[in-house]
Amino acid sequence: MLPVEDALYVSFEWIGNENSQGERAHGEGTRTRGANFTSTDAVVMFENLEGQKQVVLVEWKYTESYPGNYLGIAKSGTDRRKIYQHLFENHDCVIDLAKLPNVDALYYEPFYQLMRQQFLASKMEAARELGADIVSLLHIAPGINEDFKKITSPDLIGLGKTAVEVWENLVNTEGRFFSVQTEDLFGDFASDALKDWIQYIRTRYPWVTRKQYFAG
Repeated sequence: MLPVEDALYVSFEWIGNENSQGERAHGEGTRTRGANFTSTDAVVMFENLEGQKQVVLVEWKYTESYPGNYLGIAKSGTDRRKIYQHLFENHDCVIDLAKLPNVDALYYEPFYQLMRQQFLASKMEAARELGADIVSLLHIAPGINEDFKKITSPDLIGLGKTAVEVWENLVNTEGRFFSVQTEDLFGDFASDALKDWIQYIRTRYPWVTRKQYFAG
């Protein structure tokens, strides 16, 4: 593991060092973490087995579900599509446009968030932000949360059985998007050094060890 910033090995509400997506900043270009800008819940960094410095943007879900509302136009009237259009026009676009029926199909949650986070990872890698050779997005969600699996964008139905499967099919670069169910991540986790923390997780969230209650 390698420190991310301020000698810390994990940092939260990560928005990147640069406004690579061209999102509207306030005042003198000040950006805030966790509000009004694309962010991920956390960021970590490590040296992988190939000796490369790899950054992982981490997004985790719990009880989220989405109604299927179109988000291309904000309630304020802002056309969000214009903000991100230049990212689709780049030659190194991380989204496979040949598989994407139309760009508008991504302006439904959770795809709208996944799109912005994937672009954040891609732009960080291109700029070698934090000295990274690779920047990946890791998505963690409970398998027991069936509502989150629903494909909310009508034009993306058929590209996968779940929202995450659809996204896996749309990301065109290997190793840049990973997903794991919370139960698989924590349910069988074993470490003597972390036994007290593991017991806390299993006590507070007993469903992480009850795999019989959900379909993988």
